[in-house]
Amino acid sequence: MTQWLLPENSEDFISGQAKKIESWRRDLLDLYAENGYQYVMPSMLEYVDSLNAYGKDLDLDTFKVVDQATGKMMGISSDLTTQVSRIDSQMNQNEVNKFCYAGSILRTRPLIQHSRELYQIGAEYFGEESIGADVEVQSLLIKSLKLLNIKNIIIDLNNLDIYKSLIGQLNLSTIDCSTIAEAAMLKDNDAIKESLSSHGNREACNKILSLLEIYGDKSVLTDVVKLFPGDDKIKIIVEKLKIVCSELEKLSVKVSFDFSDIRGYQYHTGLIFSAYSQGFPSLISQGGRYDNINKAFGSIRPATGFSLDLRFIVNNINNIKK
Repeated sequence: MTQWLLPENSEDFISGQAKKIESWRRDLLDLYAENGYQYVMPSMLEYVDSLNAYGKDLDLDTFKVVDQATGKMMGISSDLTTQVSRIDSQMNQNEVNKFCYAGSILRTRPLIQHSRELYQIGAEYFGEESIGADVEVQSLLIKSLKLLNIKNIIIDLNNLDIYKSLIGQLNLSTIDCSTIAEAAMLKDNDAIKESLSSHGNREACNKILSLLEIYGDKSVLTDVVKLFPGDDKIKIIVEKLKIVCSELEKLSVKVSFDFSDIRGYQYHTGLIFSAYSQGFPSLISQGGRYDNINKAFGSIRPATGFSLDLRFIVNNINNIKK
């Protein structure tokens, strides 16, 4: 083995690629500043104890090191969103805070076609629970993608509260919840049925299976309402999804709904979204609500945001020109 060999899923960027990423970083941060987002630079290190509060999946994504000064276990940043939320929790909780950021992070389990080292850039909106905050954040994402000259943008929407309302009726174990979530993303109905087979609430189980098969344009929202007859909470959720869809379509993007899209970290709540474009092997961006993410630390705050990996985009941007 040569001493110059990099770890798997790691890479150097030189010349044109590095220059392109830096140019994008500056342009995007200027865009966010124009929209009222303050630039912050979170620490690359967190104690593992604080990371554990955000769920097992984030903990598994995080590289661990021992602090030689204290003997405590530390994590190298694998997601700037949680660190920006920590910054917000230390500020005035009665005000709206908008932050943007850009920096390298490391992940032990990279996504498909992603490096272990990501260059994450994004924006987070704290303190506003109205649907206006969701529309603003998703609109800012669309503007970001267009600034990078990404075309044929598709925004997939979902609201996790629908799925969680059904899962909550079954008293599933953490393992079963994870198994079903992974199977849903793989469209593996057999695995879902097997995980649900031991539970007596057949109505909830059948509704989960039906919900996870709902995908398409805004017309499928009617199917969601039919699945929950007389449920006013579901009707309100669906009406909000319609509003968001209408606002995003004004930006000349395609909007679809995928109720099996329950990807994202365990801290996500409510309305979530993913961005796609022809030529990219997987999603370009994801984001959504993570209200009360720091509840364990005494911070009760609505929040939403998104992030992009500029390394992934620069590696695939030429595909859209073919």
